[in-house]
Amino acid sequence: MPEVKSYLLDAAAETIRTVMIPAGDQLAHISKLIGCRVVDVVCIERSHLVYVGANSMTDGLHSVTDLKGHASPFAGNLLIVGADERGEMTSVGDNLKHFATKLTIVRPVFMPVFETLTGPDLFGTRVIRLDVRIERSAPKIID
Repeated sequence: MPEVKSYLLDAAAETIRTVMIPAGDQLAHISKLIGCRVVDVVCIERSHLVYVGANSMTDGLHSVTDLKGHASPFAGNLLIVGADERGEMTSVGDNLKHFATKLTIVRPVFMPVFETLTGPDLFGTRVIRLDVRIERSAPKIID
């Protein structure tokens, strides 16, 4: 089997780029790329597979990634590859921008709320709580 062209979403960096999966020991290479020893595979668009860490949803989340048309979000890094009619891995069939526009990274952002401290010998502020806002962004394409 030749090298397989795929797309790697780095959720923490909020980027997506093309990577090649070598012919030998593809599963080990995929595990290394997404940062998990145990992987799950999800079929999308009938002609592509998404590899994701099996425990990504239970390991504590820094962000999730929504995929248009898919019911549940993904957690962690994602690797998108093509799939033939038997479900076997092949090179991706669509261009990188096609997938980048379908992915939305969702992450919490903490917003500190300050209290002003005043007194005869004191002036300053302190954080009294953290509010949370949700940000959504498309991954940046790395050529």
